[in-house]
Amino acid sequence: MELRSTDFTLSLDDNNILITTYGYGHGVGMSQYGANEMAKLGSTYEEIIYHYYNGVLIEKK
Repeated sequence: MELRSTDFTLSLDDNNILITTYGYGHGVGMSQYGANEMAKLGSTYEEIIYHYYNGVLIEKK
């Protein structure tokens, strides 16, 4: 099965599994939902950037 987004929740209802997706991800770049959740959990902007993008260097000038 393919999901339309990597941002989803699972829930159980009797013997059924309900999958709810949020947004329509294209698999490239930063997820606004994922980044927002990381921020809510206390991640810094640097941690969020490094999570979504490989090989980047954040410099302060």
